[in-house]
Order: sequence, then structure tokens, then C-alpha cells
Amino acid sequence: MNFKIALSIVCCILFLATVKAQNKKIDSLLSVIHTMHDTDKVITFVNISRFYESNDPTTALKFADSCFKYGKKLSDKWMASAYSSKGSCLCTIGKYDESIDLHLSAMRILETTGNARQLANCYNNLANAYMGLGDDEKATEFFFKTYDISKTNSALEDMLAVASFGIGNMLGKKGEYKKAIEKYKLCRSYFKKINNVAYEALALSMMGESFKLDSNLVEAEKCFVMVDAMSRSVNDEYGLALNLINLGDIEIGKKNYKKAAQYYEESYAINLKRKALDNIRGAAQKLSDLYEKQGLYKEALDYHKIYMQYKDSVINTERNKAIAESESKYESEKKEQQLQLQNAEIEKSHLKVTQRNNLLVVFAIASMIFVVLLFFVFRSYKEKKKANDLLTNKNKEIEQKNHLIEEKNKDITDSINYSKHIQRAILPADKYIKFHLKNSFVLFKPKDIVSGDFYLVDEVVGLIYVAVVDCTGHGVPGAMLSVFANSTIKNTIASNSFRDNPAAILSDLCFQFKSNLISDNSSVSINDGVDMAMCVIDKANQKIYFAGARNGLISISKNEVREYKADRWGISGTNTAQQLFFTNHEISYNTGDKFYLTTDGYYDQFGGANGKKLKFKTLLEILKSTSTQSLQEQALNLELEFEKWKGNLEQLDDVTLFGFEV
Repeated sequence: MNFKIALSIVCCILFLATVKAQNKKIDSLLSVIHTMHDTDKVITFVNISRFYESNDPTTALKFADSCFKYGKKLSDKWMASAYSSKGSCLCTIGKYDESIDLHLSAMRILETTGNARQLANCYNNLANAYMGLGDDEKATEFFFKTYDISKTNSALEDMLAVASFGIGNMLGKKGEYKKAIEKYKLCRSYFKKINNVAYEALALSMMGESFKLDSNLVEAEKCFVMVDAMSRSVNDEYGLALNLINLGDIEIGKKNYKKAAQYYEESYAINLKRKALDNIRGAAQKLSDLYEKQGLYKEALDYHKIYMQYKDSVINTERNKAIAESESKYESEKKEQQLQLQNAEIEKSHLKVTQRNNLLVVFAIASMIFVVLLFFVFRSYKEKKKANDLLTNKNKEIEQKNHLIEEKNKDITDSINYSKHIQRAILPADKYIKFHLKNSFVLFKPKDIVSGDFYLVDEVVGLIYVAVVDCTGHGVPGAMLSVFANSTIKNTIASNSFRDNPAAILSDLCFQFKSNLISDNSSVSINDGVDMAMCVIDKANQKIYFAGARNGLISISKNEVREYKADRWGISGTNTAQQLFFTNHEISYNTGDKFYLTTDGYYDQFGGANGKKLKFKTLLEILKSTSTQSLQEQALNLELEFEKWKGNLEQLDDVTLFGFEV
């Protein structure tokens, strides 16, 4: 367990223990912030920023910036708080250089004010930032500064424990395990003294790791056994799962493979329950290696497949983040280059004008001296030349602007095309869909390059979730809204809070729209939202649970077509109190029954001989007439009928139709 993992555990424990109460307190504080003195405002913004720091760095940074606004009006003491608050936020999001600059500014102030606690905390923050940069020497220096200032002050016993923990990690990285163990012991004694079982278990875990790396497996096992008991006593599943891996490693060293497998299997089960992708991957790799060593190749292969599956999931997440960062950097560099080119053109144009004007003046004077009689002819010539020059410059300017417009249009089109690939990446892969719904099809026809429609297939603990979602608009606005809706729905499904209750998932999405797309400080009403249909398939009990916001569900059983109505309102941040809740439908099915979810793009399409809408009734007729066909044949006929109806008319909206057989 490295220092970053350990630090994450500390942050998670602290955050989860206080988040519910703190949210209410923050709302209350913000409602009266305008009545506070500037000093109280700085204190309030610092505390709110710290609360959001580990969970929502962007929000934390916003409140940290507010500290500067009011801190500048006060003394250096309050500016030190502002520097520290913003520096901590920047460290959390990986901007270590900027974080260090701010903390050094805070340090210079605090070293003159004599506030020991703030200074110790500043030293510790600098150590963390330098560690993020990979500068272990500087990190160690500031951990020791924290340690030295804390050991002489009984009121800073908590900071002494934190510093000891950091020093222990630095010593461990250098291979000085025995010294590291002594620091962890000091850290543990403090948390034991205040009866903080979770933190004490964390210190013990790091002691065990150091004993193991120092080849003292007996002492390592003692530590890990105590951590196991502590983690279970406080129901710390995250720490328990990590510690079970350590216990398994100890048993491997003792060649007790059966016991090792039990520890690894339990860790794997806990991580699977928590949906901790990286830890699932680690436990699966341990089990695969262990079973291969025992000659149990089938079991080894099964867990290796699981390892590869979750490895790809983690890589995809990191790749998407890297792509977004690269795009942002590319756009910034491109704009800077364009600005430089424009400035160069302007300077060049000014130089040409100056040179030309000088030439004209000389020519005019010489002409007046030598050819007085030709004055009027010359004046006429000069005026014509000036007019021609102006016309030429105007033409050049128009050509340059046209060229610039063409380049910008190309850049925009390229960006949208690239966004198409990113959007397609969030859609479930065909193999994944076929794995869970062998007989199924998706008819997906965006109106523009990117789509406001999307579809979703997910599986959580034996239940299969299928959704078809129509976001407001189409093209780029719809696509942006679809990314937010897709992420929110997946997070809600992954929480496993609602199980067979799709109506609750729709309600949760509605609350998320209210929370995230409506600003309390804005007078603008945001009506963006989604229409959607969602099914939860319980294969074990042959049931389907359905809920819909404007979009219904169609079923075909024994050649009989039936429609399950959706609620008549969509999902948005402006729903009334009554419109926050949706109706669940419980449907029993027989093997071979077919179900269809669709957005309105298919049956709202204009076409035919009279240019009218296709209509929902016609869609039902097409489905019934092709119900005896395989789903693949039916999908082909649905697309052919759509194109035939549309003819030469423009496609009106994004089209998504999802069919599956159970």
C-alpha cells in the first residue's frame, strides 16, 4: 500500500463521516454569507473549500478563489489562509508547481506570525505537493519540518502523527524499513490513544508492509491479522479488501496456497461488490497467478480473463481523460498560433502602408518641382492610384477573412467529427450487448455528426439494464447533454441502490438535473432535459420492470403487439414536484417474447407521398408485420421502411430503436 492509496483512505473516511451533516451546514452558511464580516467570510470559504477538496476539486477551487477576494482587504494572516486553501485545491488536481508557489507564499507569512498549527499544516501541504512532483528529497525535508515543529507542541499531536506517517513512507521508499516502522509506530500510538480504529489500522497496515519488505514475515503477519480484525470491526470494506491481499501474500510466502486463495477470493468478492475496478483487477491477477502456480489452469484462465476485462476498463477511463486533456491543450496552442499569425500580418501591413506613403510623398514633391503644368493630371493620377490601392487592400482583406473563415469551419467540423468518436466510445460495445442480450439489435441514425440520442446496456448483480434516451435537441448541444445524462444514469445504476426500480432511476436523474443544471444565482430557466424509456430485465424470475418519461415500451408476444404507456412528462431541471416521480410497470414474459424501446425520431419523420409524419401507429404495424422474422431481418426491414418513407427529405431528428428477445 503506497502513500497515495493510504492518503485516499484517510480522505474517504473523513469525507463519508461528515458529508451529510456538512452539506446542510454549507447550505445554511451560504444563505447568510452576505451578512458576514470579511473575516468571517474568509474563514467560511476556507472551510467550505476544504470540505469539497477531495470530492469536488473544481467547486473547492471556486471557494478558494473567493478567499482571495476578501483576504486582500484584510491582513497578511488572512491572505496566508487564502494561499493555503487554493494551494491545497491545486495539489488535489495535480497542479503541483502552482500549489508549491502558493504554499511558499503562505509559509513566508506564517513564519512571521507565530501560528504553529497553520505553519505545520503548510509544511505538510508542501511535502505532499513535492511528493506529487516526484521530488522525494524536498518532500522528506518538509515532512521533517512538520515533525520538528509538532513534537515540541502538545497541541499538535495530530500533526506529529501525520508527519510521522509521511516520513515513514519516505523512509520506506529509500529501503530504510526499520526506521519507517518506528515512525508508523508513533503514528499508530496517537490514533490508538484517540480510539480512531480506522486510522490505527492504516498505520498498522503500513507497518506490516514495511515488515514484509524487510523480509520479517512473522511480524508482518501479526500486523495484517490485527488490521483484519480492526477493519471488520468498523466495517471498512476498502481497507479490509486491501489487507486480505497482504494476508494472501504472507500465505504464499509460507506456501499455504489454499489459505492464500481464501484471502484473495474474499478480497475479490468485496471489491466486486464495491465495483472498485482497479482493485478487482489486482485481486483477479493474484488469483490467476496463484492457480497457475498450483496447476489449476482453468481457474487461472478464468481469473486472467477477468483481469484483462477490468484492465481494459481502467485503461479506457485513463485514455478518455488523456484525450480530453490533449484536446484542450491542442485548442489552446492553436488559438495562440493564430493570434501570433494575425499580429505578424498586421505589422507587415502597417510597414507596407508606411513605405508606400513615403514613396508617394517623394514622388509628389518631385512632380510638383519638375512638372508644374501637369499638376492637375498628376492629382487625378494620384487619386486613381489611391482608389486602386484601397480596392486592392480591401480585396486582400476579404480574401484573408474568407480563408480564415474556411479554416475555422474546417477546425469546427474536425472537432465535431472527433467528438463523434468520443461519443461513440460511451455507447456499449456490440459484443457487450450480445453477451447480455444474445438476440438484439440497435437502429441508431444520428441526424448530424453527433447525436442527442444514446442507448445504454449494463449489468449489475444479475439484473440487465436497458435504456434508450432522447436528449433535448440534436447535434452538439444534444451530444453534450447526452454525456451528462449517460454518466448520471450509469452512476445511479452502479450504486445498485434501486435494483428493480427503473422509476426511481428516472427520478434520481430528474433530481440530478435540478442539482447540476439549475443555478441558484441565475435568472435563466434551463429547460434542457431528456425523454427516455428504461427496462430492468430479471432473467431469473422472467420479469421486466419498465418506466418511461414520454417514451413507452412495445412488446410482441405470440404475434400480439402491446404498448406500455410512459408518463406524459419528460426529465428536466424544471419539473414540478408531481413530475419528479414516475410509474413502474412489472411485466412477466415468456421465452421468445420481443421488446422494443424507441425515441420519437423514427415515427416523427416526414415523408411519404404527401410529406406527412410516419406516426407511431405505422411503427406498430411494421413491427407486427415483421414479428415472425429474426431480429436481424426485422432491423433491416425497419431501416428500409424508414429510408423509403423519408425519401429525399431531410432527416428530422436523431433515430434510436432498440429491440431484444428474452
